[in-house]
Amino acid sequence: MPVAVPAPPAAPGIKVSLGDVGLESASLDRSVDPCVDFYQFACGGWLANTPIPGDQAGWSRDDEIAERTHAALRSILEEAAASPSADPRVAALGAYYGGCMDEPAIAQAGLAPLAPLLARTTQVKDARSWLAALTALHALGIWVVWDQAAEPDLQDATRYVTTLDAAGLGLPTSEPYLQPSLAPQLAAYRTHVGAVLALAGTPAAKAEAAAQGVVAIETAIAKLTPPPAQARDLPRAYNPTDLVGLGKRAATIDWKAYWKGLGVAPSKKLIVATPALFASLDRLRRSFTWAQWSSYFTYHLVRAAALALPPAFDDAKVALERALTGSAPPAPRARRCVVATADALGGELGMVHTERQLPAAAQTSVAVLVKAVMQALGTELGAAAWMTPVTRARALDKLAGMGVQVGAPVGTLAVEPPRGAFAFVWQQATAATVRRRLARAGSPVYRGWQADPRGVVVHDHRTNTTAIPAGVLQAPLFGADRSVAANLGGLGARLGHELIHAFDEEGARFDARGTLAAWWQPADVKAFAERGACIAAQTQGFEALPGQFVDGRRTLGESIADLGGVTLAFRAYRTLRASADPVYVADGYTEDQQFFIGVAQAQCSKARPAELQRRLAVEPHAPAAFRVYGALRNLPAFAQAFRCAAGTPMNPARPCAGW
Repeated sequence: MPVAVPAPPAAPGIKVSLGDVGLESASLDRSVDPCVDFYQFACGGWLANTPIPGDQAGWSRDDEIAERTHAALRSILEEAAASPSADPRVAALGAYYGGCMDEPAIAQAGLAPLAPLLARTTQVKDARSWLAALTALHALGIWVVWDQAAEPDLQDATRYVTTLDAAGLGLPTSEPYLQPSLAPQLAAYRTHVGAVLALAGTPAAKAEAAAQGVVAIETAIAKLTPPPAQARDLPRAYNPTDLVGLGKRAATIDWKAYWKGLGVAPSKKLIVATPALFASLDRLRRSFTWAQWSSYFTYHLVRAAALALPPAFDDAKVALERALTGSAPPAPRARRCVVATADALGGELGMVHTERQLPAAAQTSVAVLVKAVMQALGTELGAAAWMTPVTRARALDKLAGMGVQVGAPVGTLAVEPPRGAFAFVWQQATAATVRRRLARAGSPVYRGWQADPRGVVVHDHRTNTTAIPAGVLQAPLFGADRSVAANLGGLGARLGHELIHAFDEEGARFDARGTLAAWWQPADVKAFAERGACIAAQTQGFEALPGQFVDGRRTLGESIADLGGVTLAFRAYRTLRASADPVYVADGYTEDQQFFIGVAQAQCSKARPAELQRRLAVEPHAPAAFRVYGALRNLPAFAQAFRCAAGTPMNPARPCAGW
């Protein structure tokens, strides 16, 4: 049973408006009884007055946050590009973004800045030149055939280990290569490849055949690539080896030359995530002509460099995305250049963004909220009825070792890119990032900030850290001038959701250090499954479209985290306001009610019917309405706050217990 929460103060309170506490009166639909459909009550106004943008399949409060963050990042980059700066971070950002936006200079430079790389990719004639071309692309993070990363070792999370995996597909997933029903997508992609190769210099008469070769290579790779693991942060497979063992798996690859060409050394221990691919490398290479490999390497080079090449290359890439997704007009170049700069120099951009968007007072406010939610989690873990004593001790140990990062990185600063053609700027910035990341292999794991300013609140199992990027620290999740109730209903519930993942069936795979290790007892697994069965059955009854219901089993992990996250946030809010004097009543709503309005208003979302149908089929989260509905109806404090009669939709006779 959840730990009892002390009752709110009984004082009548000072009358203020919802806007005064940071909530949105216009987003409410007061014609709806909150005990019948709280989501519609809290979000009905927003749903009625917020259109889905023409180029989007859906729209949400998170999308609004992302848009405002994008605007802030663009402002920083435009200022950096327009004015010289003594700050090397700003100078690097300005050189990159300014170069990306200088289309006349890019068009004038043409393919010349890529000439040394194209000389490698277009002249593959034997095993040595094949490896040289592949290595040159890998140095720029263009992962053809396989990719490489330095990640925390799942069996010893204190150190980074080199991990190798299958890669090199031009389409987002392997399904179009393998499923006949998706043949139209593959055909559109093949046409696109031919067009790009023609732009890169392949004679028009040979472009179609060259594209067929590229698709054939990618199809062969797709057949050797198993589907990704279901759990977050869990690779496909854990197959430890070393350089000798790797050499035996793929004997025809000169691995020493490969890593020498990259300019980095791998860790002594290597992880091969897709053994079938590496065991088949020689057969894969011999299955295609050197000319086909040249086309494959060349296509992936110019595809990756599209923004740094004449507009026709970028136009072709955008046209493919439209063909595959059916989206409306593409994003303007400025948006694509903001994304490209953030991808290349995310650390630098994150630091500058945080300094400008998150003052010290706001960081202090967030720290208070985070501490309260963490303490609430400790209280819940200490009293969780389903946990055995052994598991409880391990859970508390994991909590004690957990880090929560707020704001932005404080890490390595990139070298200022040179002036000149943007393709040179792109190559230097990208190569520096790749080297920095790969060079970590074999070294102690860095548990400091690694998140993107455009990211969301997320828990990383492998480092046992939870990150709150500066970009999310805005309404309707957070505001320095918002009330504790509003902030914990928004940011607190979101943080609590991620923290719960560290202690659910997913988190049970990783110990306090982030090492892959099962730390639950069999009795815990059984008890947790019994609680989950109640939530799954309840969710299974939610009808999202006529005759189409939420899949309670597939969404179970996220539904449990939704309920647990709100539980933690509510406890944190009550703790921080336990001795509050005075209390505030906003447009007639008590502070408890304000908290729950904050929970729902952070989730307001809408989608076109086709998109909602897609989400029902593949998403691990229930649609937003049912995330709110499912979590709050199982929390007794909600029914108490809104005085919901027993048996009403938001106060069911048999609520489910998460924690």
